Amino acid sequence: VLYSKNINERLPIASLVKVMTVLVALERRSMDEQFTVSQQAADTEPDKMLLIAGEKLTLKELLDGIFLISANDAAEVLAEGTTGSRDEFIKLMNSKAKQLGMKDTYFVNPTGLDEDSKNSYSTAYDLVILTRYLIRSFPEVVNISSTEHIYLPVTSSHQDYDMYSGINLLTTYPGVVGFKTGFTPEAGLTFITLVRKNGHEVIGVLLGSGDRRDEARELLDYSFKKL
Repeated sequence: VLYSKNINERLPIASLVKVMTVLVALERRSMDEQFTVSQQAADTEPDKMLLIAGEKLTLKELLDGIFLISANDAAEVLAEGTTGSRDEFIKLMNSKAKQLGMKDTYFVNPTGLDEDSKNSYSTAYDLVILTRYLIRSFPEVVNISSTEHIYLPVTSSHQDYDMYSGINLLTTYPGVVGFKTGFTPEAGLTFITLVRKNGHEVIGVLLGSGDRRDEARELLDYSFKKL
């Protein structure tokens, strides 16, 4: 650990929840497997690919939407289609957290959206554990998160999708290869960043940030000075 502050404080994490959603889906389905979009998933707000009910997309195409634009509709499609039961999928998210030793983490949905009664929560420390495990187990996700722009052409099973990454640091901070952003009113700005530079790999986590781009720069600058 190069720098830490309140790393075990339980906080709402917004769309960083989707990192676990991706992991659970990848452990059970292959990248080229197709998922059918339900009306309920298509209706999910606010950040979305604008999926249409009845469309079929591959796991890889849904991950494109999750990593570039934090698509809530895509996350719901994975939760419904991976096991056939959204509730079962959420149980798998929580059991995986326990298996990984994420002792201060709990998931209530696959998106990270605020719920009326209770919200998902985690800690900076637990999210580092999760991110490291995901990129070690499925390194191909870094190829997605490091891509600034992805265009999915129209096919017989879905419309076309044109998506740009929400991670500004991809083009402004050398070595950044993703990884995931989040925001809800309760969680504030959240961010996991992955940097590969000078033979080092650094994972940074920000929760409850007011300015995640500049704060991430400070964290990364400090980290690479210490290395």
